[in-house]
Amino acid sequence: MPNAAPKVPPPMPARRPRPWLVVLIAAVLVGAAHARFEWRDVVQDVTIDQDGSVVVVDERTLWTDEDFGEAFICIGHPASVRVTLLDGSGAVSSGPAATAVQQSCEDGSAGTEVVVRQDQRVRERRVRFVYRLDGTVDVYRDVVQWYWNLVQLDHPPIRGYRLTVTAPGPMAAPYDAYVHRYANPEEPRVALSDDRRVLTVAFDRIPSGDGVEIRYLMDPALFAERGTRDGFEALLRDEARIAGVQQNQRLLRSVRGHAAWGLLPLLWMAWLARGIWGAYQRVGREPRTDGMKYPFEPPSDLPPAAVVPLLNQHTQSTSMGPAWFATIMDLARRGFARFEGEGRRMAIVLDRGLDASGLEAFERQVLDYLGRAAAVPRGRDRDVDRVDLKGLEAYGKTHAQRFLSSWTPIVLKWTEGFMGGPLTTAESRKAARFWSGRSALAVLPAIGLAFVTVDLARVLAIAGGVAALVAAIAAGAALPAWRAEVARERAGWIGFRRTLTDYTRMKDAPPDFFQLWDRYYVYAAALGVAEKYLKTLQRAAPARGMDQQQMVRQAAWMGAANAGNLAAMSRSITSLSSALAKSGASASSGGSSSGGGGGGGGGGSSGGR
Repeated sequence: MPNAAPKVPPPMPARRPRPWLVVLIAAVLVGAAHARFEWRDVVQDVTIDQDGSVVVVDERTLWTDEDFGEAFICIGHPASVRVTLLDGSGAVSSGPAATAVQQSCEDGSAGTEVVVRQDQRVRERRVRFVYRLDGTVDVYRDVVQWYWNLVQLDHPPIRGYRLTVTAPGPMAAPYDAYVHRYANPEEPRVALSDDRRVLTVAFDRIPSGDGVEIRYLMDPALFAERGTRDGFEALLRDEARIAGVQQNQRLLRSVRGHAAWGLLPLLWMAWLARGIWGAYQRVGREPRTDGMKYPFEPPSDLPPAAVVPLLNQHTQSTSMGPAWFATIMDLARRGFARFEGEGRRMAIVLDRGLDASGLEAFERQVLDYLGRAAAVPRGRDRDVDRVDLKGLEAYGKTHAQRFLSSWTPIVLKWTEGFMGGPLTTAESRKAARFWSGRSALAVLPAIGLAFVTVDLARVLAIAGGVAALVAAIAAGAALPAWRAEVARERAGWIGFRRTLTDYTRMKDAPPDFFQLWDRYYVYAAALGVAEKYLKTLQRAAPARGMDQQQMVRQAAWMGAANAGNLAAMSRSITSLSSALAKSGASASSGGSSSGGGGGGGGGGSSGGR
């Protein structure tokens, strides 16, 4: 009878972390993604002939969460072994046209690759590899050995595996077959026919990193070639040694995969959660503010760009698009520029004669940026004081991002100066740095634990690393709290934004509100509600009985003075806003490799690409 106890190869150097683990950790740290492959329903039929050749019929289904154009097996082997692809190889299930080819292993390792190549990429396909192995049988005087690894060690996970090995003829004891499953915790279902000619092996799953290696010790009388030296006793001693190594490997794997390792990430996450929540209760709560929910005027005379940092505690250049847009509109409202033309033909014309010394530094920077864009010659236009929106868009593709990166901290610093210091409390910033740092550091032991554990323990370690990373982000976002005076200012701007988009409130606004509508439009742009504000104004002004012609005349700086009513004016300004926002859009804006078995041949790689 076969030795049903699983066997493993001799001790090998500690295996390096699987590629999928490295990729997963990288994804945790930088957000990367990686295709997942899986072999399903693998059926291998192996026939050992009297002349020592071995024919393998390998049928399997490749599945991935993305797609693949090739399914392959790289059969690693020494130069003394020859692999020959046979007829019958190719795709089994329906799908695009496919061909089977034989080539050197694409990863550069020593061996032969058998490939099923398709005309189109698919997500799932059943394929068949039929190949002959020559030079894999060891012939002794008293025994013939076939020792071969049929499943590459570092393969995609396998769901469902069945193997049949047929010897050249019947035989009796002491000839036997041995199954090596490496550290796979699943017990194989092994059977040897009464005449010891047919060996069958089945697994429900074979994890990545584990293989199926067969050592078949057969009667030499079944083979044409004859050996000259004895080897049976030495092979049996080697098999006994492997059994001891295997037991130790299984014990080590059970320790490395024990769910108790999950207590470590659970403990440090409990500590982080308790600390972050406690810090939030002490210093992270936003101060209460009492003020009008729908004020009809802004809380202060802030430049529009300075409003944006009050909306978010973490001001980034990518969020400063509304500030950039609003500043250009405000400069035009104050006479430093005017708009001419319509739609994509619209242009910004700068008035160099006005004294810009009264502007804030960040406003002058925007004006200088427009001047540099206007100075770039385009076609027949040589006017250095004029830039159309198409030209501004082209200039922004190479300059806007760099400009905003340097402009944003200047706006933030001015806003902090206006508000009398940093916008958040010192205590909350200190707590955010402390707990974000501690959470980030907790990712490191999670990575280390993932390297030394397997199976469920590794999953728990990776989950702990992800949770620590989330905690770091959450602490950085949730713990900083506005200073009381900043919170009041911010609440006033948020309330004003509400008014600008609420028809039921705006229709009851005092006349002064409508007389200042174009100035408020600039603030609406900074608050990100310019288009909604115009739509609400278009309805509320007539309902309030305001003089539409007078309001239209106020829009002369927007290039909308010729509009007949508020509806036409709104369409013109919306077109301008869309074109200008677009001109500054750039400103806001598988298989796996493996080695051979423990003394047996085989190895290489398998999967899809």
